[in-house]
Amino acid sequence: MKRLWWAVLCACVVAAGCGSDGTTLRQPAPGATAPAVPTSSTTAGGQIAGQASGVATGFELTSAAFAAGAPIPKVHTCDGQNVSPPLAWGSVPSGTVELALTLTDPDANNYVHWVMAKVDPSVQAIAEGKVPDGVVQGTNGMNKVGWTGPCPPKGSPHHYVFTVYALTKPSGLTNGMSGKSAVSTLMQSKAPTATLVGTYQRAS
Repeated sequence: MKRLWWAVLCACVVAAGCGSDGTTLRQPAPGATAPAVPTSSTTAGGQIAGQASGVATGFELTSAAFAAGAPIPKVHTCDGQNVSPPLAWGSVPSGTVELALTLTDPDANNYVHWVMAKVDPSVQAIAEGKVPDGVVQGTNGMNKVGWTGPCPPKGSPHHYVFTVYALTKPSGLTNGMSGKSAVSTLMQSKAPTATLVGTYQRAS
């Protein structure tokens, strides 16, 4: 009889423990509230969340065609289809009223390959060979409006600097204006910038 009594007592203790091990749902106590959900600062003003890592990145210029410091694919040069590469820069700094984009070659006396302005601040990327609606473009080193790709002389690789300007005042640039004058105007604006440098070397 005593042995049976101890068996019943142990069973009650085990049952009580199973009901409070944290794996069984229970009704909340009257007046209880859920804990506050922590907030994240990874999408603060002027930032976008990194697509892969989830780490915030600032106003940063990137290309799906090549990494920073890496060779620009032949398709974007005079040896290929000579089309502009895809570019992305995400959200822009607060106060931006206009975006402008340039491509210059500092190894060739800042030869102008591309100048584009009046890009709406809501635009965060451009596709290969495309420009946003409503933009204006200056002349390049070939004295033609629009893009002309890397085309250095044979020898050492040249560096190509893509720059996006987040202008706080309208640029005043017009379609077909001198690329060098346009670049000079943008540089004097002292606007926040994001840059991407690629290289290209022609076969000997």
